[in-house]
Amino acid sequence: MASLPSKLKLPFIRNALLRQELPWLVSEVVLMLILFNANAPELWFWLVVLIVILAYRIERWFSSAPSK
Repeated sequence: MASLPSKLKLPFIRNALLRQELPWLVSEVVLMLILFNANAPELWFWLVVLIVILAYRIERWFSSAPSK
């Protein structure tokens, strides 16, 4: 049985940064779709999950910025 490659190749996306960020963008879109379809108790849980992911991404963005 063939094993999956350790990193999926996306030849149609030439921008390396976009290729790196694509899984995060997909997960955020999926979470937004879940939020749109969630009922009241689930809504708060998924909203907190989305906020935590976005906060992590913002922190990583600030930490990767070149210091002046």
